[in-house]
Amino acid sequence: MGVLQLLQTMHAEGTLSSKQLDVLSAIHKKERFSLHQELRSLIYAGVLLVILGAGLTVKTYFAELGHAAVIGALSFGAAAALIYCFYRGAPYAGGEVASPNIGFDYVLFLGCALYSLDVAYIETQFHLLGEGWPNYLLPTALFFLYLAYRFDNRLVLSFALATLAAWFGFKLSFEHRAFWDYHRLYAIVYGLVVLASGILLQRLNIKRHFLDVYLNFTLHFLFIALVSGVFAYGFLSLYFAALAVLGAGVVLYALRKRKFLYFLYAVLYGYVAASYLFVDALRSTGLIFSYFILSSIVVVWLVVQASRRFGEMP
Repeated sequence: MGVLQLLQTMHAEGTLSSKQLDVLSAIHKKERFSLHQELRSLIYAGVLLVILGAGLTVKTYFAELGHAAVIGALSFGAAAALIYCFYRGAPYAGGEVASPNIGFDYVLFLGCALYSLDVAYIETQFHLLGEGWPNYLLPTALFFLYLAYRFDNRLVLSFALATLAAWFGFKLSFEHRAFWDYHRLYAIVYGLVVLASGILLQRLNIKRHFLDVYLNFTLHFLFIALVSGVFAYGFLSLYFAALAVLGAGVVLYALRKRKFLYFLYAVLYGYVAASYLFVDALRSTGLIFSYFILSSIVVVWLVVQASRRFGEMP
């Protein structure tokens, strides 16, 4: 018995109302489909445009508007967005909490962005902390972390971790003057700190679903740091060994948890490092072109096959 026949039978038996029959039949025939993701994307784009517009307005007209008007407008916008979120948001819970409406998460993100613009404007105009201005970043990151957990918002959590990364980097930069070595050190230490924090919070049953956000930040920072180390010190280095261990570990984790994105990270970052070493060793234009043609075909085939195994492609 087909789906439509089954629905008709259930309607005849009184299990389904006429309205339910019409809705389910339309869904089965694909006459109706969800626009949820499209609407979220449009709202996100709209919020980014508002933030961009606010930034450009401040940059272009701050002399005409005056400090009081700019600071007042940004403060009012940030406060209004956050007050709305506290008023409409659901109470805190350790598990996943649904947003009250489709635009709620983006109002919170807008409030955080306006707050950041406000703080940046005040510091650039009045230089309250002078050379110590990176110290704004730590309390800002902690504030965003609080909001992310209070309102169960992955977008704001990403904002918080990015802000924390900036503070972390500036603090280390005052002590390590070797640009690339310092950035590798900072990225590795930051990645490990974020990983440990994410795992600890998951073990404590505090927003366990946030772990993927922590893992994404961790993997990008660690992979970029280790690949740059391979570029600098070559095959016979601890960076290459660490990259191989990290890549293997990520692949095993991706297979166990069925996370295709993590598998893709390991393959692409590993391919970049391997390609650099091969190109450095070949030193022949013809061989280099042959390598890239053959290796790219192999990598694409591997990714496609893996995506099918993970259920990402038909």
